[in-house]
Amino acid sequence: MKILCVPVGPLQANCYLVWDDDLRACAIDPGGEPERLAGIVRQEGLTLDAILVTHGHFDHVEGVKGLSDATQALVYCSQGVAPVLKGAKDCSATGLAIPAVDAERLETVSDGSVLSIGALRVTVIATPGHTPADITFELEGHLFPGDLLFYRSVGRTDFPGGDFAQLLASVRRLAERYPAETPVHPGHMQSTTLGEELTMNPFLGGLGVHG
Repeated sequence: MKILCVPVGPLQANCYLVWDDDLRACAIDPGGEPERLAGIVRQEGLTLDAILVTHGHFDHVEGVKGLSDATQALVYCSQGVAPVLKGAKDCSATGLAIPAVDAERLETVSDGSVLSIGALRVTVIATPGHTPADITFELEGHLFPGDLLFYRSVGRTDFPGGDFAQLLASVRRLAERYPAETPVHPGHMQSTTLGEELTMNPFLGGLGVHG
């Protein structure tokens, strides 16, 4: 499995392109610059089968429609994010609409859903807190939690639906499920490991590796 992190948009949110040995790929949280992302897909010779969305904030979804249109990739999100991507509900962080994804390319997933993207196995974990509908994607032992957990920080919870206690419970759930050495690829800033954050992240309040 190969992972390429591409910061996009005005907030430089991390979009991840992940692919297998046969160049079958997914994009996680294309928050902007869809033309640039589509160009990288072509440059790397990838077939983009899926776009995975962790949550519905603009800096993680502004590029979803453009990248899906350019590649015909299916889009996977939680039930709570689907209205935002369909254009039926505005982004909770800004109150503004997100470019609507074609309905035939939009699929919803829930806690425990498993997807196959080429040789990659993707597991969906419900991790609310930053927003009520947040999900984390686990690909081959790597976690992509969106804005749940950052390097030495966590996602803000002052937007509508944010809940800090729930965020901590979601991090605890990951800690109980995955070993300390599990790589974490957040929605902003650099990658880290679950154990590093449980030990050194000042926002986690002493959560242990096993909760």
